[in-house]
Amino acid sequence: MTTSTFITIDLTDTTQPADVPASSVVVLVYRGTESGQTLDTADLEQAVAHPLMAAFSAVQHHWTAITEARHRGRVIVLAPATAALGDPLRPLDCAVTGALISFVRSVAIELQRHGGAANAVFYDTDPNEPAVTELIAALTAEHAAAVTGQEIYAANGTDLGRLHP
Repeated sequence: MTTSTFITIDLTDTTQPADVPASSVVVLVYRGTESGQTLDTADLEQAVAHPLMAAFSAVQHHWTAITEARHRGRVIVLAPATAALGDPLRPLDCAVTGALISFVRSVAIELQRHGGAANAVFYDTDPNEPAVTELIAALTAEHAAAVTGQEIYAANGTDLGRLHP
């Protein structure tokens, strides 16, 4: 199994370098917010709008490299499983993660035309968990383009029994 080298972009980092060289494999990491969450305008801007714009901008920046890679271009979004499944104490994280799931599906549809793939991987406590890194290796493998538009949970069976839309 041949895997690709990839660039990792933290969606909550507000100081992303502008001159990052384009990569055909992009891993977007959303860790959620660290502070208490309220639904006021300032929180919405920082906690919701910024990570979504960062995801869009990152994929847009790397799009040419991703689509020209033919069957090797990948976009993978990592996010906390609790945010994907709904956490009543973290409504903004849940909103961002829901939007990222939709984003991944849209990117997957577009990438399919170019032989690429996009998927969302949900982790338990840390995006560097061994199960997550192994999933990234599998999803970026040369022959893994058929796996696209999926929500994949690497969080100790967290999704068991979940109803998918």
